[in-house]
Order: sequence, then C-alpha cells, then structure tokens
Amino acid sequence: MTPDLRNQKKTIMRLRFREACEAHQEGNYEEAAQRISQIHQMVSAYMKVDSDLYWFGLRLTILWAEFLIQDDTRDFKAWAVGQACTALRAAA
Repeated sequence: MTPDLRNQKKTIMRLRFREACEAHQEGNYEEAAQRISQIHQMVSAYMKVDSDLYWFGLRLTILWAEFLIQDDTRDFKAWAVGQACTALRAAA
C-alpha cells in the first residue's frame, strides 16, 4: 500500500472517530456505535494486509472503549485532555 493511500485510510478512520465522538456527545449513541463499528470493520479488513492501519484502527477502538467505561464526562475531548494531564503528572 502506498503512503498516500495509507494516509487516506487513516483520515477516514479519524473522521469516523470524530463523528462517533460528536454523536455520543449529542446523545445519539446508536450513531456513535455505528461509526465505531465501521472503524472495527476496517481494522478487521487490514489485519493481514497492512499492520500500520491495523494497529492505528485498533488503538482507536481501544481508546473508545476506555472512554465509554468512564463515568466522568460525555465529552471525549475533555476526557482526553484529562487523560493527558494524568499521564504528564505521572511522568513528572
């Protein structure tokens, strides 16, 4: 796979992830689940084809799962910033 094509596929996964975050924040949980499901389908398709795309998509789905199991916020961006701050404090 060419680097340009790989970047296009990553962009599609990022877009689906952003759409899932926005839908979840708006309370449209079914649409959010559908977007994450689309990413998961891509991950399955890339499993033996492109390990970079496979791991990129898998990281997105794991990140989504971690976000869903927390109870602090429905806003993904706020949660992600909190996670980053926690990691920085632990590293200091």
